[in-house]
Order: sequence, then C-alpha cells, then structure tokens
Amino acid sequence: MFEHNISPVIFSIGPFAIRYYSLLFACAFLLGLYLITRIFEIKHIDTSLVQPLFITIFICVIVGARLGHVLFYRPGYFFRHPLEIFMFWKGGLASHGAAIAMLIGVILFAKRHRIPFYKIADSMVIPISIGTSFVRLGNFFNSEIVGRVTSVPWAVKFLRYPESSGGPPQYRHPSQLYEMAMGVVIFVTLWTLLKKKRDALQDGFLFYLCMFMYFTLRFLVEFVKEYPFIIKKIPLTTGQYLSIPFIIFSAFMLFVAGKIRRAERK
Repeated sequence: MFEHNISPVIFSIGPFAIRYYSLLFACAFLLGLYLITRIFEIKHIDTSLVQPLFITIFICVIVGARLGHVLFYRPGYFFRHPLEIFMFWKGGLASHGAAIAMLIGVILFAKRHRIPFYKIADSMVIPISIGTSFVRLGNFFNSEIVGRVTSVPWAVKFLRYPESSGGPPQYRHPSQLYEMAMGVVIFVTLWTLLKKKRDALQDGFLFYLCMFMYFTLRFLVEFVKEYPFIIKKIPLTTGQYLSIPFIIFSAFMLFVAGKIRRAERK
C-alpha cells in the first residue's frame, strides 16, 4: 500500500503555476500531433489537414467533455451556478461528452474537406487512445477521480483527497492508473494493427475497435471508481450507463464489418 501526498503544482512563480495536469495535457497534444502526422503519411492523406483537424478535435474535447460533465453528472449544481460551467480549469470533464463531440466534429470536418469519414476516424483514435493515458495520469497527480476504498496491496491513500465523510483519508483503488493502462493497451493494439495489417483492415475497423475496447474497459473500471449508483438496487454508475450504448453500437458495427469481410473472401 502507498500514500500519495504529491502536490499537483510542479513549481510556481507568483500567481503563475505549472501543474502536472497541464503539462501532461500539453504532452498528450504534442504527441498526438506527431502521431496523426505519421498516420496521415502512412495512409497517404494530405498532411496539411493535420493542424486544422487537431484544432477541431481540441475544441470538441474541451467543450464536449465539459458539457458532458455538466449534463451527465452534476446538472442540478450547474443550473444553480451557471457561470461555473465555463470554469473547466477547476476540473470536471466527461469522456463520454468528449466522444460525442469529437464524433460530430470529425463528421463535419470530413464532409467539409471531402474526405471519407472513416479515413479520418481510423487515424485519430490512435493518438486519442494514448492521450487519455496522459490525462488520467494528470488526474492521479491531482488526487481526483479516485477509486473506492479497498485493501488490495497496491491501494493508495490520497492524502489530499477530501473524504466526503469528513474522516481521515482511506486506502483506495488507484482507478486513474487503471484507466491510464487502458489507454496504453488500446494504443498498442491499434498501432500494431495499423503497422502490420493496414492493407487488410476495412475502413472504420480501428475506429469501432477503439470505441468497443475503451468503453468496455471503462465499464469494468467503473466498478472500482468512487461514484454513487443511480439506482441503488442496480450497482451501475452513471459512467456505466453512458458506456452501454457505445459498447452495443461498436460491437454491432464490428460484427457487420466482419460479416462483410467474410463475404468478400468467398
């Protein structure tokens, strides 16, 4: 078991502060920019579209993730404090909202630049998958999105996490690190498939595989995250309810893609 008392601030000069979360978010953005450029080169897509695509994705992630948190997790609070909706730097981003917003943004981007949607979608999910790992590591440094109380050997006591009971900090699942590992696994899987089997992959396969893997693993991790149940008799969290439609839809699309692929081989 471990104790976590790391300050979220790396260093500060007067009112200016560099935080782990901000630094990791910037690293995720720069790595994503590099990866999407490489993938565009591999797929023979015009690399001049990389920057406008990334600006589109960046805006969609911030706006969608914030609105997702507001609408899915704390609508009552934000309706009473509407100005805080714009204070995204205080925390509160939902990956489900980000996914929906990115999907809309990429559809519009592909349509505007007359590029098949799946060419863009298959390319962007690879940097996004590893980007989620950087963000979750930032959450770990911030002592937020913690797991439930546990006695597993790798449990972490987040000394900076304010216990709702008002009591002393307790040992909890490091759920942020679980989600960080999720992103790494998904990234390695998608990158390996792109490099070794890109000519055999059907358009859209990587996109739906990423969606299926992420939300399935997210559904499982939610069992150890510190979130209240919506219906007490059914032990599912808000994140799990939101993940179910993504899992079903992506599984169906993968099934359809496999069926088409088998038909083409006959």
